[in-house]
Amino acid sequence: QISPIPRQKFQEFATPVGGHQLLKLADGTQIELNTDTALRIAIDANKRTVVLERGEAYFDVRHDASRPFTVIAGSHRVIDLGTKFVVRDDLKQLRVTLVEGKARLESARAHNQALLLAPGDVATATATTMSVTRTPASIAPELSWRRGLLVFDNTSLDAVADEFNRYNKTKLVIANDTAARITIGGTFQANDVRTFAEIARTVLHLTVENRNGKIVISH
Repeated sequence: QISPIPRQKFQEFATPVGGHQLLKLADGTQIELNTDTALRIAIDANKRTVVLERGEAYFDVRHDASRPFTVIAGSHRVIDLGTKFVVRDDLKQLRVTLVEGKARLESARAHNQALLLAPGDVATATATTMSVTRTPASIAPELSWRRGLLVFDNTSLDAVADEFNRYNKTKLVIANDTAARITIGGTFQANDVRTFAEIARTVLHLTVENRNGKIVISH
């Protein structure tokens, strides 16, 4: 963790599972918190720092060269260069999607490891690696949560379940590999897991059962 600012200097914000919050900072910057997200914000005369503890947030940064805006997530930092971007930290990896402007992604563990991102870039970072995919078309799914939607394109059912489970207390369980490998596409309400389960039953012809508060899907 690379936060040089004392914790008491930060304001803390968090959303519950399925939650969404819009923060409007005094400098004109806006931050949208996605489901189950926690972050801390510290602003002074010289710099603006956000520490993303967990989850995902969209940043629409009012650029100010005299007060750099930095997002810290684990062992990486994203430095604003006049930017709109999304940062998602799901423990295994960090994803940064640049929507507009420019930003630099740096690793605190390897000072020579940095990526300069352009609009449409999706950067992925782990503890030891950093890579970027230049696929502008992929941005729409990355931002769909801001409208309460999940967008899938030839996505395996186990990955679909993982996404729904980020937003809902009622969890989807894919019971076997045959069902997990099935791929689907479409746009769904993030908080409507039961409608998706009904589609799995009627359209995909899968078995859907309620067990101990979970929705179990099998082939």
